[in-house]
Amino acid sequence: MKKVVFITGASRGIGLATAKKFSGNGWSVAGFYRTKPGPEIENCKYYQMDMSDSKSISESFDRAFKDFGQIDCLVNNAGMFSYVKGLNNYDIETINKVVMVNEVGVYLCTKNVLDKMAEGTIINISSTVSHVGSSDPIYAGTKAALLGFTKSMARQLAPKIRVNAVAPGATNTDMMKNYNPERVAQLVEATLLKRMGEPEDIANAVYFLATDESAHITGICLDVCAGYVMR
Repeated sequence: MKKVVFITGASRGIGLATAKKFSGNGWSVAGFYRTKPGPEIENCKYYQMDMSDSKSISESFDRAFKDFGQIDCLVNNAGMFSYVKGLNNYDIETINKVVMVNEVGVYLCTKNVLDKMAEGTIINISSTVSHVGSSDPIYAGTKAALLGFTKSMARQLAPKIRVNAVAPGATNTDMMKNYNPERVAQLVEATLLKRMGEPEDIANAVYFLATDESAHITGICLDVCAGYVMR
């Protein structure tokens, strides 16, 4: 029987690369998106879902579970970057939206699979800003919160379910296209490998943590950032 992975934010960027990675290795993929589904992928079915709406999450996950009959891995990838710099530039509505999508949405997605997953893996997509901070303190705060959540769920769900996080550094996605080119160059120069990450680099790490190749790993954060952060 094929294994099944649920991937949020699967229509583009890291989520799309992750969907392709799992599909290419024989998994069935339930890909969740907010506004527009991704391209057609073998063994992949898309479901529209709003990460800031608990009812939408519950209904979409239930539909996917009914279609596939099981879930072996959850990848909490969907997130929101507001491009707001400095706490004084945030209004309460934007704070609530970023926290709801990046943090609460992940909690709710995880909660919705607990009665569907007898064993398997959960992988949360954090960020290197969770370690070093950012000019966007709310975004960085939500990504740091995922690390505490990851460790807590690893303790709660062991030994049947392993829970880990992946923290990408600067990655060639739509998010980076909104950065000043000089800032992008600075980020690349600050890495040891002197290159920006590709979505496939992150997808490879996620897939590793989902398979038995990482069977003795739980409760960790795997930094995929070309040496930008070393702990």
